[in-house]
Amino acid sequence: MKKKIIITLSMALIFSLILTAQVSGQTKFGPKTEAFVKIFTSGTYHMKASVTDNGVRSDMEVFVKGNRVASLVSSQGETARIVVRDNKTYMIMDSAKMILITPMQDASQTGAVDTSGMTFTGSGTANFAGKNLPYEEYTHGSEKTQFFYDGNKLAGLRTIVPGEGNSDTVISVLDQNVPDSAFNIPSSGYQVQDMSAFGF
Repeated sequence: MKKKIIITLSMALIFSLILTAQVSGQTKFGPKTEAFVKIFTSGTYHMKASVTDNGVRSDMEVFVKGNRVASLVSSQGETARIVVRDNKTYMIMDSAKMILITPMQDASQTGAVDTSGMTFTGSGTANFAGKNLPYEEYTHGSEKTQFFYDGNKLAGLRTIVPGEGNSDTVISVLDQNVPDSAFNIPSSGYQVQDMSAFGF
């Protein structure tokens, strides 16, 4: 179970990096998506969302400020978090009172943030989170991403991967309220495994 949580956490971190990369590249955005680009490119944002992939739901919260990223993920009764700061990645398992420290992974090393081939392909309407909502669609290779909107609100994203089905991310909060406390690391009472001196 802990391995699954670590994988989910890693996906949450990569997701936040993907969002940052998507808005910082040379991609041409649709008129609705363009309105949200400023929030992500500001380098300071807070997002709360639920991700459903293959019937499994994970709730996540992401804080970004400058070079710091904090992700909190709850899935199947387990909660864990990742904090990226000071050129290190801290995987914090509060229930096990354990912290694993690894070198910070550069966004380009995730293999998921190259958006040079990301293309705006148009718009449409589909059922998302129980509502019939308009979307703007982008392709990146064989993968599609649809950005859904509920009025002036970014309702979420749907990722469509051929042969693997859909993954829906429903966004409940998107703002720029990012307290510094979001990036705090426990200073005592935790077992620490520091692997930051080793490259991966």
